[in-house]
Amino acid sequence: MDNERYNEIVTTYSPMVYRIALHDCRNHADAEDVMQNVFLRLYRFAPEFQSVEHLRRWLIQVTVRESRRLFAKPFRKREALLEELHPGTDTLVSGSPADLTTEEGVLADVLLLPRKYRVVIYLYYYEEYSIREIAGMLGKKESTIQTQLARARKKLKQTWEMADGKERLRYESDRRVQRNGNL
Repeated sequence: MDNERYNEIVTTYSPMVYRIALHDCRNHADAEDVMQNVFLRLYRFAPEFQSVEHLRRWLIQVTVRESRRLFAKPFRKREALLEELHPGTDTLVSGSPADLTTEEGVLADVLLLPRKYRVVIYLYYYEEYSIREIAGMLGKKESTIQTQLARARKKLKQTWEMADGKERLRYESDRRVQRNGNL
């Protein structure tokens, strides 16, 4: 692969690779490391691609594998355990919920899902792959992908319903304070 073609691929696909890695890692620095490793593999091995779709699938598969490899390291397992014990200590999404736009809020909620759901949600909704295609890329059964999507949707729905309930309570409380203050 010549340098011009390599640079074109990196320029075109680095945002996609970064987003997939970010959804899996939930950390900018780790996502950048994964992205760097993916494009390093592309440069070193320079596989021949039959089509643009073949290239995209290869990049997605390598990105997911690199993310898994990163989390297979012993120090990452300890970090994952700490995250389970103390959820919400992630530094990726900062600020109060009121400061977030709808899109940032959805991203924050997706990033709070367990690892096995984040990439599946991203590939299905953001990259618009079918369940069959995702199963092929991740080396899992279609039924597994369907189950993961259903569970992820359920968790997101619960999160949003809880947030709506809290917002309604806050609104009603504010109205009571206003009414009592105007008497």
